[in-house]
Amino acid sequence: MIDWEVFGAWLCAALVVWIYSFAYRDNVLYKLAEHMFLGAAAGYSIALALDSLNRVLIRPAITTPQTFWATSWHYIIPAVLGLLMLAKYSRKYYWLARYAVAVNIAVGTGLALRTVPIANIVRQITATILPLWGSDPVKTLNNWIMVLVTLGGLTYFLFTIFPRRVEGVPPSPTYWVYRALYYIGVYGMMVGFGALFANTIMTRVGFLISIYLIYLQPQAWASIAAAVLAAIAIILGALRKK
Repeated sequence: MIDWEVFGAWLCAALVVWIYSFAYRDNVLYKLAEHMFLGAAAGYSIALALDSLNRVLIRPAITTPQTFWATSWHYIIPAVLGLLMLAKYSRKYYWLARYAVAVNIAVGTGLALRTVPIANIVRQITATILPLWGSDPVKTLNNWIMVLVTLGGLTYFLFTIFPRRVEGVPPSPTYWVYRALYYIGVYGMMVGFGALFANTIMTRVGFLISIYLIYLQPQAWASIAAAVLAAIAIILGALRKK
């Protein structure tokens, strides 16, 4: 009998090491782990979609037809559009899939036109309209940083307006304000990108540690052996390539 817990520990440990091996260089084991992930994700997505179709449409239509046709008949429309997608595999009726694609794109465009401006423009503007004076000094300082970095970032990307400094003439106040906001935007974006990158690395390393903590408890020897063997395989592959 196969101990699936041990097998899962081996597979998880090996896949983690294989995926992280891409940090060194591209190799066969990384591609194998990538293909396994994509295949498993595609299979899981198809199974999940079929199960949802069975629970929402097929089973209610067969077991309780009167209730289904009275309350959930509208599920027939997306089911028909989904079936029309399969017409792409037919040379004679492939044109039927265009109707399903057209409806999908039209609905997606309508939702995007409604939600994207609100999420990416309106809410971004309202998030930067903050009080610059208050009783809490820490909150006030954070509000000032938020407003100044936002204005600085906008100033950095105003490529059409740039006050010039003429030699022999003292710079205008507009020039100094623009220059200050410009550098605030530059350094603010550098700090933001650095913090985002550090947070990404910390999250990935946290995932790695949590995975091994999960599998080291029940099957420590399996996880350690799989990780060591995967690392040895990567090293041997790199030496053979050299």
